[in-house]
Order: sequence, then C-alpha cells, then structure tokens
Amino acid sequence: MQSPPRSDTSHPRQHPSRPYRSKRHPPCVQCRRKKLRCDAQGSNTCQRCEAAGVQCSFSAVRRSTTLPETEPASTDGRPAVQPQGGENPLSTTIQVESQSTFTPLDTSIDPRLAEESIGDLLLPSQPAYHFPERVTPQAIQTLDGLKGLSAQVIGASGESDPWLLRHCKFDDHGFLPFHMVHFRNAGGVPLEEKIPVHFLVTADQLYESAKDETKYPQRASVRDELNALVPLECGQRLVSLFIKFVFPNLPILSRSQLGLSASRSIPERHVLQDIPVHLLAAIYASAQPFAKFDEFLCVVNAYSAPPTDRLWRMVLELILEEIHTPHLAVIQAGLLYLHQSREGKQSAVTDSAFLWSFVGLLAGLATSLGLQLECTPMGLPAWERRLRRRLWWAVYAEDKWRSLLMGRPPYIRQDEWDVTDLGDDDFRIDQMQIDFLLSPNDQTQRDTVHAQQYQHFARLSRIADEVQSRLFTLRASQRLSSNFDASLATARELLQKLKEWYSLLPSSLRLHNRLFTTIDRNGPQSNCLHFAYILLEVFIFRALLRPMVRSAAPPRLFEETESPTPFPNMVDDYITQIIEAEEVEPIPAIDMSDEHGAGSAVLKAAENCAATMLRLVMRMACSDLAGFWYSWSRVGFAAVSSFLMLLLVQAPSQEHALRARRLVYMWRQALRGQSQGCALMNLALVRLDGPHWTGLAQNFFLPKHVKEALESAIDQ
Repeated sequence: MQSPPRSDTSHPRQHPSRPYRSKRHPPCVQCRRKKLRCDAQGSNTCQRCEAAGVQCSFSAVRRSTTLPETEPASTDGRPAVQPQGGENPLSTTIQVESQSTFTPLDTSIDPRLAEESIGDLLLPSQPAYHFPERVTPQAIQTLDGLKGLSAQVIGASGESDPWLLRHCKFDDHGFLPFHMVHFRNAGGVPLEEKIPVHFLVTADQLYESAKDETKYPQRASVRDELNALVPLECGQRLVSLFIKFVFPNLPILSRSQLGLSASRSIPERHVLQDIPVHLLAAIYASAQPFAKFDEFLCVVNAYSAPPTDRLWRMVLELILEEIHTPHLAVIQAGLLYLHQSREGKQSAVTDSAFLWSFVGLLAGLATSLGLQLECTPMGLPAWERRLRRRLWWAVYAEDKWRSLLMGRPPYIRQDEWDVTDLGDDDFRIDQMQIDFLLSPNDQTQRDTVHAQQYQHFARLSRIADEVQSRLFTLRASQRLSSNFDASLATARELLQKLKEWYSLLPSSLRLHNRLFTTIDRNGPQSNCLHFAYILLEVFIFRALLRPMVRSAAPPRLFEETESPTPFPNMVDDYITQIIEAEEVEPIPAIDMSDEHGAGSAVLKAAENCAATMLRLVMRMACSDLAGFWYSWSRVGFAAVSSFLMLLLVQAPSQEHALRARRLVYMWRQALRGQSQGCALMNLALVRLDGPHWTGLAQNFFLPKHVKEALESAIDQ
C-alpha cells in the first residue's frame, strides 16, 4: 500500500489550533478512535480515510447544521459506535478495526504531524490538567456489594496501566466488561493531583482452586453452625453491645447497613443473615466480654460458657479462605481478630510473630482493595465511602502502634496513601438527621462525642508514626542513640506536636480528676485515648535516655570448638573479677552535675512523665478497665514497666535512684491491684516481677548509689 500524500505537512501550519478537536469540525469515526488529526476533503471524506481506502463516516452520514456540535450519538444517548447484543465493547472495537485496511505507522502518520500534535499539548495557553468530560455519565454504585465478584485496585505501576485505562469506553456503571474479568472505573477521578483509579473486578469462581489451598475441612453450612452457636435472638443483643462498647474505639462497621439509627439500637434478624459469617462471628466474639451488661445474655452465660474460642477459630478459618476474593468484611473481621482479648497464660506472654505477620496481611489486603486512596470523589454510595475511610484509618493505626510497640518496620509508607483526616461526616448515619428531627435525644450527642474521640485517636496515630520514624527506625536509632543534642532537638518537636494535639481535645475528652466513671458507659471511653497519649511521651523520653549513658564494650567472642583459654586471657578474667564495680556500671555520657542543665531537666521531665502514667492507672475504676481496650495496650503497659526500670538502672545519683525506686514500687502495686480481673496488665507485671524475683543486683550492673537506694527502700 502506498503512503498517503504528505502535502498537508509540506508547509508550515497556518492555524495554531487543533482541527480534530474543533467542535465546529468534529473528526470522523476512524480518526476519533485512533486519536489522529482529521482533515476533511470538502465535505465527503477525510484525507486519512481516502489514503487508507476505507469508508469515511463523512461520506456515510451527511451531517445537518441543525445537529448539536458533539460527537454522533444514538437514540439512547450513547456514542454512535456501540457494541450490539451485549457483546464485549473492546472485542467489538477490535473486530471493526480488523475489517479495515491499516497502513504502517511510519506511512500513515507523518512524523512532523506527530510532533505538531505533541507540541499542541504543551502550549502555554492550555491548562496544566485538562480532563475532557465523557459523553457517558457514570452512576454511583457499590463496589463492595457485587455478588460473586471481588475487586482489587490497579496500582500506578500495575500490569494494567491506569493511564491507558483512562481512555477506555466504560458503560454507565463504570464497567468495561470482559468474559469473567472486568475493569471498573472508580468514578470521580482523576482530579488535579489525583491519579486515575480503576479496579480489576474478577469472578470469584476463578479463585476457587486458590481458595482450596487455604480452606479448612468443608463444613455443611457455616451459617447454620454459627446460628447454632449463637442463636439470632442472642446475636441481635451482641451486635447492640458491640455498637455501644466496641464501636466508639473501633468504628469499622456501617450502622446504616445494619439498619441502626439514633432511635434503633438493635438490628433486625434478617439483617444479621445478610452479614458475612466471618464478620458476624467476629462481632459476636468481640461483644461477648460485655454480655454482663445485658440482662438476657447475663442469665444465658451464667449457666453455659459462651463459645468465644470457637467463634474466633471460625473467624480465622474463613478469613484465610475468603482472602482470595476479599471484600471489606474480611478486613473488618481481621481487625476484630487482632483485638481479641488474651486470657490465661496468653495474657502474660508477648505477642507471637504471627500477630505482626497478620497485621501485614491486613495492610496488604487494605491496599489491594484501594483503601489507601481518597475515595470521597469516587462514584460509590455515601455509606461505603464513609466505611472505606474509617477502615483505612483503623488499619493505619494498627500498623503504626504495633510497629512502635513491637519494634518492627511499618508496612505502610507515608508516600503511598492520600486519605484525608476523618471528620464528623465520616460517622454519619443515613437516618440520623431524620431521627433527630423527629425525636431529638442524648444519643445523637453521644454519637458526636464518640466520633470526635476516634478522629483524635487517628490524628494521634499519625504522631505515633512520627515517633517511630524519627526516633526508633534502624537509621534513626543508629544516629541518635549516642547523640544527646540531636535527640533532644527531635524530641522537642514531637513533644510540641503532642501538646498541640491535646490542646485541640474537646472538654468532654480531656483528662478529668474524678474517683469513678459511670457504670452504664454512656460517657466517652477516653481512658484508652489518654493512655495512648501518655505512652507516646514515654517513648519519647525513652529515646532521650539512650544517649545519656555510655554503652559498655561488647563481650569477647570465642568459638565453642576453641582450645582451653590461654594463660593471658585467664589473667584478664581474674582481673575483671576483682576490679571495682564502677568499671562496668552505666557511665553518664553527659554532664549531670548542673541541676539546671539539659540533662537534669530531661531526667526530671522523664520522671514526671512516669508519675503521670502512674496516676492515670491508679485512678482507673473497675468500669474503666471493663470497657474496650486496644489489644496492643497490653504491650504498652509492659513498655511502661521497662521505662521505669530504665530510670532506676540509669539513675545518676542516689536522689534520682530513690525517686525511681519509689515509682517502680508504686507501679508494681498499681499493676497488682488493677490486674485483678483485668488481664491487660499481666505482661507488665511479669516484666517487673521477673527481675525482682532473683534480685535486681543479680540481673543488672548497678551503680553503688542505686544499690544503696534499693537497700534503704521500702521492703516489697
């Protein structure tokens, strides 16, 4: 085939505008599909169609000057070229194009013409971001509620290029359907500084073989098994208890989808039947510790133990099965599984490696579902957007707090998410405004306080991320552990952020001096929030204590297969035994003689921080500890025990040693008293009683003034 004439590019362009974008002279169908310049020859055909020997839409349809100046459309408002009989639109396009005769790229497109087209895109007169409006509008539709289908977000560097998919012709529900794998446009994006967002929607049956790999032995019906373990009458009450006790600190359910409102606190039975089994079982198990606050459940559990362990086992089995075809319910159930209460000997040991790996599983699943992307402009129902945003912050908080408390690198990177801070609208119930107008009551006001509580917790989690990244990452620890001045400068910035955070708390959430709280739990459950706030201060001062004392030289290493120790080394060992204890004691690395110096000020502030935490725990009432606590709080109490022991072991003088010893003693007493009936503090108590059992001097290198302070302290 011969190359088309090139007379159109043999002379400089006469007009700077792009003819094929002109509304008065729209391009033909073939040129529009190929995104090419279209120059009409008279009014019958365009130059490209004539050169390619194909029929031009200009010659097939004579346009009337009375038609609107848009691309041709069919009677139903869709573009003129549409697949027939429900065929795949992409395959139809391929079929139409394959019937035409194409010329090679180097003969059908003049290189100079291509350069001119690219140059037009860079004209200064055009906006930096230009998003032409699509002819086909997109309806708002749920992404999580698609039956038999599961969705995963397509990342910026994924094998399906989002910047390629943005050019696809999606239907009025945002779908580009294929046989069993479809593309779904998120809708509402891209916006300025927002990337195109698409989801890969896949039929669940394609993953059946993968689900078999992690599926536990098949049961007859997990729904029937769950209803046998927890009858629906009990289930309704457990869901109501969950909303009252757990939801304020972990708002990961959609109350609108549960049919709840300010005037309705118990869901209908048919609603429970529609909740996925793994999520419903997790709700039941999470609410079981609060069954004593329900008259009916209290009587039921008095004569038969609740099946809590069996419910949690069911949750884990179904999560591992459903993770191949995930929905939001899998993340919801997984978050509740993380926060199951630890009883018995499990409460006195640190979390196993499985738990941190499970956090990574949920973080990976959240990013697969696209929760890390701001969904406010997306074409999703309001309840789903609110739920996705709250779920993201719940996963984010798990990653940040557990990363800090367990000393692990976080899974979520700061530059890989753009979800904005939570607001009051993210906690709205669809019927809340109507119920409030019909019968205003205190419940709506309490819901507002609870919403504010979690909003401030999410913001505190961002500060926790900064504490971990700036003080406790591998590089930060290596750099700051021997640099007091740099540590102090970083700590001041972080303490200032904590101060600003606390100043923004409403009066209802501030720490008040009171002897007890209301037993009915109608007030805000803010003790967990205050504990998290002071815990961050503990970690900041813990980082400041690192460079204040020099580390001892590492021990001499030897192979187990080496010959007996030579004579010179035996002499060294003997000298080590008779040398004064001060040679191996913690040695101050900064000047502590000046009472008004930075070192003394930091040490006093650290002791005050420990005293603040002690007062918080001592003033907690039974009702405070009976409420919902994040499961990582158990590790947080143990971290406080280590902090107090560090104050004692590194005390630079007998005065500081006596003060630290007093704090340790009172902390032990507080833990012993509060741990009665509360397993949260068992690990913290073990961390203290372990070294004291055989004697602190037997377990630590202690300065003389610390030993003297211990000998003169109150007997245990």
